[in-house]
Amino acid sequence: MLSRHLARLTLCLATLALPALPAAATELAVHIDGIAAAGTVHVYVYTKADGFPKEDAAALHTSYPVNDKAQAALDVKIEAPEAAEYALVAYQDKDGNGKMNRLLGMIPQEPYGLSQNPKLFGKPKFSEAAFKPKDGEVVVIHLKD
Repeated sequence: MLSRHLARLTLCLATLALPALPAAATELAVHIDGIAAAGTVHVYVYTKADGFPKEDAAALHTSYPVNDKAQAALDVKIEAPEAAEYALVAYQDKDGNGKMNRLLGMIPQEPYGLSQNPKLFGKPKFSEAAFKPKDGEVVVIHLKD
């Protein structure tokens, strides 16, 4: 009887000692064009509509310095958390202040773009930029100034 309890305790302790498995990830290949000048390109990855397109609601934020004023495009691979669909928002921080400059707190004053490149009239919706990733697909984002 004691050996049976010891066996259960050993099994429980062994289970606790196992390393946590990393969360599944999806690799998103992204091509961003329309880069205007040197400055950091920020990419926000969203996995749900809640909070979109607020930066703090993004599931992931990555940034890429652009030092060459002649560089008009950027190709990146992003390890995004596993999700059924994604929406991406990218902008180029030309003045290096770490945030999107907006007129009246709403209208972007720096080059920006979204996945699916929707024509926007007002605040973008998750559904306008959402896509389901496919193997080998490259998501293209055109930055607009």
